[in-house]
Amino acid sequence: MLDDIADASRLVSFGFRPGLRPPQLADYRDLVGRYLSDPGFAQVVHAAARGFDLTVITVHPQAGIILDPPLDSPFAASIADHVPNTRDRPLVLLAHLAIAALAFPRAADLDDSTYVGRVTVDQVDEAVTDAAEELNRRAAESGESVDPPADQPDLVTLWRYYLRRNSVGQTGDKRVLPTSRRGLIKRAAEYLADNGMLRRVSSDAGGTYSTTIRYQIQVQQLAATQMIGDLAELGIAVPGGAIPPSRPSPAEMTA
Repeated sequence: MLDDIADASRLVSFGFRPGLRPPQLADYRDLVGRYLSDPGFAQVVHAAARGFDLTVITVHPQAGIILDPPLDSPFAASIADHVPNTRDRPLVLLAHLAIAALAFPRAADLDDSTYVGRVTVDQVDEAVTDAAEELNRRAAESGESVDPPADQPDLVTLWRYYLRRNSVGQTGDKRVLPTSRRGLIKRAAEYLADNGMLRRVSSDAGGTYSTTIRYQIQVQQLAATQMIGDLAELGIAVPGGAIPPSRPSPAEMTA
């Protein structure tokens, strides 16, 4: 029994290494196989995870173990962890949302285990820019060009904040400015790649990435928000919902 607890705890520990996949490590692969074939061991794994206030979302032969910590958990990822500047956080949150939407443009893509999505930094910026300009047009037509509509204040403020940020901007050596829109989208994509959600394909179009099964599962699990519905209405298809756990406050969206 003690050996079972040790093995279960080791499997849970692999959940804190999202860039590692079972095919890359025999021990990990064997523990995943045991979880999938032995219901008793699976129960021990779930109990071990609960001891850390974690929920096992799934255990997959390719993606490995995927854990869900509560927002106040020390194991939870925070937007502040990879975006220290509060003025940049709303745009990175929006980039995360748009990457998920464009990587899985149809609801059926999330249910197809063989589907591999592809997304580029330039594509994300162009899609969000088009949506932001469309929302501004609608606000102007409704006479709300100064004050955003009462039912969409945060969303409209976020779009306008996005448009006010320079799309590219360049440093003296022609590199994209890290605080530009595309620089921040690149940061979001790199964060996902570092955490096993995307794979780097090439540097084309500002950076080209393909999806992993881990990312597909995460997008399936994350709850939809009103912002996702608004994006869909603006022409950015969102199949099931994906956004990091915190939404920017109006104070964070001031220029």
